[in-house]
Amino acid sequence: LRLEMAGPFIRIDERCRTSMTGVLAIGDVTGEPMLAHRAMAQGEMVAELVAGQRRAWDKRAIPAVCFTDPEIVSVGLSPDEAAAAGREVVTGLFPFAANGRAMTAGDETGFVRVTARPDTHEVLGIQAVGAGVAEMAGGFALALEMDARLEDIAGTIHAHPTRGEALHEACLRALGHALHI
Repeated sequence: LRLEMAGPFIRIDERCRTSMTGVLAIGDVTGEPMLAHRAMAQGEMVAELVAGQRRAWDKRAIPAVCFTDPEIVSVGLSPDEAAAAGREVVTGLFPFAANGRAMTAGDETGFVRVTARPDTHEVLGIQAVGAGVAEMAGGFALALEMDARLEDIAGTIHAHPTRGEALHEACLRALGHALHI
């Protein structure tokens, strides 16, 4: 095969098409991020394309998770990444030290941080560090996938007491209306 490469990886477009007609590629051979859930999503999309459906790949909402202690989750842009791309942002950070569930569990380490555009409040990224935050990765990715605004998340009722409330509070804080700090 004579495929265009992107360094050591096969170059693909937003539909996983390579430079050769009829040849598609997914997973680790296509580069970073090398995550099983990314490859699965690409495979599902390619199957739909082969079946005649119209789809395109949007990599901005792929969660990256470190299963460490404490866990780390990142979806989208961090404030530093947004700044490096020349984007202005507003951020809201809510520490688990002020979260009822974390306090009752005796594990207050960490935070949830949201990064958004200052003009439209579109969420550009969400990061979290703490016990069990890997379970929040899907919700974080959904927020980016659906182009949620800070007001969308702040206006969503979050169950109490849960660690997930920290996302609600981070959005409220970015809007200048934090309740618990």
